Amino acid sequence: MIGQTVSHYKILEKLGEGGMGVVYKAQDTKLDRFVALKFLPPHLAASEQDKARFIQEAKSASALNHPNVCTIHDIQEHDDQMFIVMEYVDGQTLQEKKTSITQKQAIDYSIQIAEGLAAAHEKGIVHRDIKPENIMIRKDGIVQIMDFGLAKLVGVSRLTKQGSTVGTAGYMSPEQVQGQETDHRSDIFSFGVLLYEMLTGKSPFTGAHESAILYEIVNVDVPPPSSIKPEIDPELDRIVLECMEKDPNERMQSIKQVAIDLNRFKRTSSRTRLSRTFQTGTISRTTNIPVAQGGFGSPSAISKYLPWGIAALSVAALIVSIFFLKSDETGVQYPVHFGMKIPNGEMLDLTTYGAIAISPDGQTVVFASNGRLMKRPIDKMDAVEMPGTENAGTPFFSPDNRWVGFFADNKLKKALVAGGPPVIIAEGSIGDNRGAVWGPNGFIIYAPTVNTGLWMISDQGGTPKQLTVVDTLKGERTHRWPSLLPDGKTVLFTVGTLNSPDDYEDATIDAVNIETGIRTHVIKNASTAKYISGGYLIYTNTSILYAVSFDMGSIKISGTPVPVIQGINGDVTSGAMAYGVDALNDGNRS
Repeated sequence: MIGQTVSHYKILEKLGEGGMGVVYKAQDTKLDRFVALKFLPPHLAASEQDKARFIQEAKSASALNHPNVCTIHDIQEHDDQMFIVMEYVDGQTLQEKKTSITQKQAIDYSIQIAEGLAAAHEKGIVHRDIKPENIMIRKDGIVQIMDFGLAKLVGVSRLTKQGSTVGTAGYMSPEQVQGQETDHRSDIFSFGVLLYEMLTGKSPFTGAHESAILYEIVNVDVPPPSSIKPEIDPELDRIVLECMEKDPNERMQSIKQVAIDLNRFKRTSSRTRLSRTFQTGTISRTTNIPVAQGGFGSPSAISKYLPWGIAALSVAALIVSIFFLKSDETGVQYPVHFGMKIPNGEMLDLTTYGAIAISPDGQTVVFASNGRLMKRPIDKMDAVEMPGTENAGTPFFSPDNRWVGFFADNKLKKALVAGGPPVIIAEGSIGDNRGAVWGPNGFIIYAPTVNTGLWMISDQGGTPKQLTVVDTLKGERTHRWPSLLPDGKTVLFTVGTLNSPDDYEDATIDAVNIETGIRTHVIKNASTAKYISGGYLIYTNTSILYAVSFDMGSIKISGTPVPVIQGINGDVTSGAMAYGVDALNDGNRS
């Protein structure tokens, strides 16, 4: 079929073939885009009843709008053969990659798969054929689930035959193997098999032939992944084995809970790693801040020209450290700090999310802890929980100090600092977010997922507008951690590269004008940048906070960057370092 035009799709090349049909890459001549065409086997169109079921299921799957689910554009017929028009995914299947991925990648991929499945299950759609061949990993790192709805179609026709099964040997649930009724929990079992293989590099079922594998699925308990690789954490053993319980009633009941557990493990393991890696920086009146030659020139110059406050998280000491500049009786300013002790039993959520925010007036600090938000007024002794912020992360303040925005349960929300139920601002197409900032004119700029660029939405909700597009042809992998300049229209953001997917030492800071869309390069080897009144840009590189002179009019830096605080903590693999800055410029708080 290569070279033919079917409807308005010119077929370019064959991408793959399997039991569910042949897939071709094609050019959509109407919309000038690449798509994938899956031509289904002739038996799927054997009856009008089967065809109607298939079309209904395709409609349901096409309603899914999630970054981790491949989009279905259309369904058509050609020469009595049905085909699906799908999003073209440029990447590799998990089958092609699963033997060479790291544990970190396995966790990242699994979280994305779980979140995609959760979106489908919430709409009553069950995949029924989760396997490595149906998972695509794009070049930009986004994972997408393919072929929603096809397995159910086959299930409808085959399950009318006594004793038949649906699925792929090695990934089927026990109830599928036995020809019993299946639901979303079958997907959870298959997901457990995928996670097992990604972590260990081996299948949990080792039968020499298909019948032996099916017997093991129903009757043989799976050994924990750590029995194959002792370095695997017991918590991962628990998650995998709960997904693979034989009895659906004893199995993990929600794939959303699986995603939450994996995210929690990711945060906890990153905290442990960071506490071993970084020393907590301490600044006192008698301690000089290390300064590079040039730029500001000396510690006293920094004290003179940087009268602002920073809130930073300390892993080792389990405190929130607040750094300000204070004037003594001689008029000389020096940096001081105080610590806000985290209550017993609390753990700071540092990893892939922004973990801390300080209000623009410098009076309140909000930080993520144990899966919800805590707030601490500067003049109070204790931090208290913000109601309704379960599973929350990435806090950020409104310009008037009244609201805290945050992400929770794949939604963008806001809550009054004074208290009250959260309000949903945006949902749908929000996954593993990468930061947000609240603008002065009633809008929020946010990165809804790892690789989908920056978006803008009214703080009252509504339809979001895409602000930036990740350009993989230029080596870009992600846009994240937005912040605003005082002009209210220029957004600073971090650009991660395809060359360094696991760290941000070589990331860059760019700026984009929300009115014109014009982008400007600002600085290399930098992440999580913020502007400080007085003409300075601060940013992080690994665990060090730097400052450099910055002209807001030309959007250019000058001079040599100077290290200001060492030991800022966070997640070096996402570029998210845990600090916040107030907006006042009085230089007199302590």
